[in-house]
Amino acid sequence: MNNELIDSLILAHLKAWEHFQPLRFAEDNINFKTPLDGIWYRLTVQHGINLMAGMADEPMTRELGAAVIQIFYPNNKRTESAKRLADSLGDHFKYYRIDKLELMTPSVINVPQREDGYQINVRIPFRYN
Repeated sequence: MNNELIDSLILAHLKAWEHFQPLRFAEDNINFKTPLDGIWYRLTVQHGINLMAGMADEPMTRELGAAVIQIFYPNNKRTESAKRLADSLGDHFKYYRIDKLELMTPSVINVPQREDGYQINVRIPFRYN
């Protein structure tokens, strides 16, 4: 199992994104003060159900999952900048490969109205062979 390695590779790639702003990034299990204005975002790596992808001297496991970047934006503001940011994230992550990690086709998903703001998710499926 390579959960920690997969997480660190994806996080490192997010931090290499040209628009990455550490003060607007909420990291799992770390206290975060939500900015009063503007966009902020959170990365969640969702590990999925693994499968046996081959057999040689021993079984080869393929680990599947998705990286989800949630983009949060205040209510009553135009959403173009949040959508541009989502598109930029999708472009940064699509078809990226490092080590045994392959990131695949991203999807930008609008989330229904939230009481405290607007949300867009960028979901990037991955596999680790």
